[in-house]
Amino acid sequence: MFGPRMLMGAVIGGALVYFLDPENGSRRRQQVRDWWEQNDIGERVNEASERVNEKVTELQSKVRDATG
Repeated sequence: MFGPRMLMGAVIGGALVYFLDPENGSRRRQQVRDWWEQNDIGERVNEASERVNEKVTELQSKVRDATG
């Protein structure tokens, strides 16, 4: 009855209600923006993405060599 789609819908709906609240939503959105900038989240995501890409390339090379 309650599958992954239902859970994802509940999470997204809850986040929308939380951040679009007419009384406190703008303050909450500003707090998230400040946190995002303060912790350099974008930079960390880019670094993690580069590491994942490097590992995938290594694994692809190993698979090609093994199946050769």
